[in-house]
Amino acid sequence: MKRFSAILLTAVLILALAACGGDAPKDLTPEERLEAAQGLIGEDVEKLYDAIGRPDGSSYASSCIGDGEDGELSYDGFHVYTYRAPDGAESVQDVLPLP
Repeated sequence: MKRFSAILLTAVLILALAACGGDAPKDLTPEERLEAAQGLIGEDVEKLYDAIGRPDGSSYASSCIGDGEDGELSYDGFHVYTYRAPDGAESVQDVLPLP
């Protein structure tokens, strides 16, 4: 019985780790990431992370349009601009390629 429990627990742990997965699809080019990001304007920032991964860098400052913060997320070849409300909800506002 102990052996069965150990095997079952190991299987559950492996499945849980597999479910966490990677950060983003690794085979997307910077151009494909830009296009995917542009399609997510108005969406929750978590959808962006799921589609193209976490940014290379980010910065936040007090917003001029509300009580929250404006964010700038840096990716290879483009920036994503977000608004993070006081309750923590963050949405994609704009996506601009770098010159």
